[in-house]
Amino acid sequence: MPLEEYRRKRDAARTPEPVPEGEPAAGRDDRFVIQEHHARRLHWDVRLERDGVLASWAVPKGLPAEPGTVRLAVRTEDHPIEYLEFSGEIPAGEYGGGRMTIWDTGTYETEKWNSREVIVRMSGQRARGRFVFIRTDRGERREEWLLRRSDPAPEYEPLPADTRPMLATPGPLPRDGAWTLQVGFGGRRVVVRVEGGRARITDEEGDELAVPQLRELGPSLGATEVLLDGELTERAGGCELWIGDLLHLDGRDVRGLPFARRRELLERLAPAGARWRVAPAFPGGGAEVVRAAAAQGLPHVVAKRDDSTYEVGRRSPDWVEVATGAEEASAPTPSTPTSTPTSTPQRAGGATRRSVGRARLTNPDKVLYPLTGTTKADVLAHYLAVAEVMLPHLRDRPVTMVRWPDGVERGSFFEKDVSRHAPDWIRTARVGTPGGRSETADFPVLSDEEGLAWAANLAALELHVPQWRVGPRDGRNLPDLVVFDLDPGEGTTVVDCARVAVRIRDRLADDGLTCYPRTSGGKGMQLYLAVSVSRAEQTSEFAKAVAEAMARETPSSVTAVMAKARRRGKVFVDWSQNNPYKTTIASYSLRGRARPTVATPLTWAEVEGCRRPDDLVFTADDLPARIAEHGDLMVGLLDQEGQHLPRRG
Repeated sequence: MPLEEYRRKRDAARTPEPVPEGEPAAGRDDRFVIQEHHARRLHWDVRLERDGVLASWAVPKGLPAEPGTVRLAVRTEDHPIEYLEFSGEIPAGEYGGGRMTIWDTGTYETEKWNSREVIVRMSGQRARGRFVFIRTDRGERREEWLLRRSDPAPEYEPLPADTRPMLATPGPLPRDGAWTLQVGFGGRRVVVRVEGGRARITDEEGDELAVPQLRELGPSLGATEVLLDGELTERAGGCELWIGDLLHLDGRDVRGLPFARRRELLERLAPAGARWRVAPAFPGGGAEVVRAAAAQGLPHVVAKRDDSTYEVGRRSPDWVEVATGAEEASAPTPSTPTSTPTSTPQRAGGATRRSVGRARLTNPDKVLYPLTGTTKADVLAHYLAVAEVMLPHLRDRPVTMVRWPDGVERGSFFEKDVSRHAPDWIRTARVGTPGGRSETADFPVLSDEEGLAWAANLAALELHVPQWRVGPRDGRNLPDLVVFDLDPGEGTTVVDCARVAVRIRDRLADDGLTCYPRTSGGKGMQLYLAVSVSRAEQTSEFAKAVAEAMARETPSSVTAVMAKARRRGKVFVDWSQNNPYKTTIASYSLRGRARPTVATPLTWAEVEGCRRPDDLVFTADDLPARIAEHGDLMVGLLDQEGQHLPRRG
């Protein structure tokens, strides 16, 4: 019945949302509302009037602003017409708890509407244009659609893909012309990119920085699409961002505008929060500003010519860095951000969890990821946060650990044989290792949180497993998984891997086979399918046949050959990982990269909608919310009976 699901999820006595009792009456079918919803995760609810109710989709990153961008849209329950005017605070603990505001409202025209495709033309203040919703049938627990804009937005310019900060020229205080003096804090220059309520921070070299204390910056700006120039400093209380310039605002490139005008737009935007604010600036200021900065121990001020444009990555005489002469000892001490993520579940009342059963955590505050300040305690927190979904995939699989005892900026080593130091409560499996230092090795088999904690204490950031399990007496069973490891060659990225992944998925579907996508936590991604085979070689033979067929079909973009010289500009479909003596990174494992990235299961909508490499990058901080939202996206590998492989690839 109409609105039955809506009413079931809400208690009219507890929520301010409209909960009408009567059945909906037919309406005009031409009104819409888009609400910005600061719930557990920021998203936008797109609601279209249809048959007396509001057909609703939750769009995590908001409406796409250009035709080349595809966004995930999750179909939710129909809402009552009264929701067209609803805004307010849904109490915590209630369904959809959080602040909801009206982002835009208006009318629309229907071009097409059926159970598979909806095409509408919106006429609102902010949402104007032709939008297409296409159902994917990829969501197992929810109804997933793809949303794209099919016509170009008038006068819209996308955010530039790669931007470096403009640099100042050291020199004396300028004495002629119109200048604005901006206070400098001696921190690290960064560019902040905000779109879809998510912020990405890069340094002068274009490398991404993970700054957990600024995670709310993106949601605070909502749907505002913006590019900011800032300075990142470290204080006793943690990282702070001082915003000094505006480069791009809601589809408009403002780098060519005079600085005075850009500053005016920045102050009108007024980004301010507990950890970020606009840097102080003084139009027409002179020596008195320099003296005041010196008195506060600040190292310099930057004099910016009022009519200067923003010159990306260049050192310009239109910006002059004026030293204050402040004593070095009294100046703030800038450094690379080293704040520890605060969202980990092991932090309670300020205490760090130091043991799990018989596993003890030594030196919990040791930093293993210097860029993000992630400690050994945070590594343990990650593995405990993902244990419920990770352990079923590790069950009965011998683990090869990659350990970074001194952190990811130092050396690492692979460890298979743990016979000399594993406690007796860690299960080990003696497995043959042809070509290794010995004929066999005692591999750890991690089956519970205690085992994960033991590995975390060894700084075993990465856990690798084969595509087969061991039996009760450590005998090697036949493979139960096939993996396609998609590795981007020079000149390609995970975006190209995503396109190849969809093609492999469709090819396998023609044979009645279901596969599941996952990031590698590095540059590429993998596809897995559960199988049942009668001999071990079948998995490699099948994967090789598929990879070579893909390469024959599109030799300019796909290769099945490992040689690096053959992989330039192509995606390498690595079928060899199905060799019984090889391993791949385990699902939900950390990676030993600059940031604590994670081998993360994906939805097919995310794969299909990938347009930038960052779309498929997830760190330890992202996983608790993803698991709460999706559960284990690879659970099908566990629930599904092994699929029989066709003889052909």
